[in-house]
Amino acid sequence: MRKPLLAAMFTMIAGCALTRTDPGKPELPLPEALPAVADALPELPAPWWRVFDDPALDTLIGEALERNPDIEVAAARVAEARAIARAASAERLPSLGLEAGVERSRESVLTLPFAAARTTQTAYYLQGAVRYELDLWGRYAHASEAARARLLASEFDQEAVRLSLSGEVARGWYALKAATEQLANARESLANREESLRIERIREEGGESDEFTLKRVQAEVAATRTAEQQFELEVARRANALAVLLGRSPREMVDGRFLPEGELPEAAPQLPAGLPSSVLELRPDIRAAEANLDAAAADVGVARADLFPRISLTGLFGWASLELDDLFSAPAETWSAAAALAQPLFEGGRRRAGVDRTDALRLQRRGEYAKTVQAAFGEVLDALQGQRSLGSIEDSAAERTSALARATELAELRYREGEIAYLELLDVRRDLFQSEIDLVAARRDALANTVDLALALGGRL
Repeated sequence: MRKPLLAAMFTMIAGCALTRTDPGKPELPLPEALPAVADALPELPAPWWRVFDDPALDTLIGEALERNPDIEVAAARVAEARAIARAASAERLPSLGLEAGVERSRESVLTLPFAAARTTQTAYYLQGAVRYELDLWGRYAHASEAARARLLASEFDQEAVRLSLSGEVARGWYALKAATEQLANARESLANREESLRIERIREEGGESDEFTLKRVQAEVAATRTAEQQFELEVARRANALAVLLGRSPREMVDGRFLPEGELPEAAPQLPAGLPSSVLELRPDIRAAEANLDAAAADVGVARADLFPRISLTGLFGWASLELDDLFSAPAETWSAAAALAQPLFEGGRRRAGVDRTDALRLQRRGEYAKTVQAAFGEVLDALQGQRSLGSIEDSAAERTSALARATELAELRYREGEIAYLELLDVRRDLFQSEIDLVAARRDALANTVDLALALGGRL
């Protein structure tokens, strides 16, 4: 009778022992290849921003990664997750304790046998304790697995923060350079317009022109001055935003204003499309979502293990004596051992509800993982299309600017020879100014799209 009972007990234990909960990661069909890009680099460099070959950008991103408060917050979250993982792993180990003390007591006369002498005594003791809970159902193993997965997710989140920050700095830097270049164009155009206004006043006073033409020139000067002021505001805002990304103090933001030199690159680098699987392997947001899904699956295991009894072992060993000199003698030795099993019989379904709750959270993380993958490929495809389209837009803007520059030269020549009115020359100049502004904006957008594509492909720090 005893053998079948033992066999049944071990069968039950084996059936309830540690089993890993399947996260149920969704199968998302990937394309066989991403759209190819002509004249692209063979691979993305590491770090990814080296693709621009811009020493000033290298310096700025290095400063941001060192000083931006978001980096400090992300690092602290990783440290927190690492401590939680260590604590979860420690739960699987026995706990050891040591206790020493002295106790002085005196018995009540009312509790003593008749005629017994009332005594006062002092007792000394030193004992150690070992406590251990058998993890037959995998409660602590699953908890440790969940904590490790969340640590991994926090590390991927930290990498995502670093990548995002580097991208924001790159976008901010080229947006500031574009605004500075547009401001320079506006100031040059304003100077030309003001000189034309001075000449037109002289011509109007000498009877060679009329008030209508003069007022048109005045209006054009005012419009160009407005554009200059708008670009001044844009430069100030871009510089302040970049200083915040770099983690600079308020004093540094005031005293160390950015003065970018040089123009934007004439063409944005063409990045490789890469393989679809590399997007899943490199993007930290996808890896973090996958780790969170694994953690949620492990939480289901913890909740399921909570349905079964807890079996704990306790051992005490040490010495106890009424005399301090005899404390470590053989007769003073003391020990005890105990095993306990605890199993709630009725809690209104609380533990079963806990299993349902953790499984529902696992399904949420499953959906979040699928959404993250879909959004990632959407970003890749958008940026690849942008790399093709924005390049064509930039080429068209450059062609338009070149044509208008030549048209302006011809218009000025014809105006000096009296073949056209000044208002015709004014129209051509206005078109040229706007085309120069648009060309800088097109180059800025192409560079920003290169940043977007580098990050969409996973980037490399």
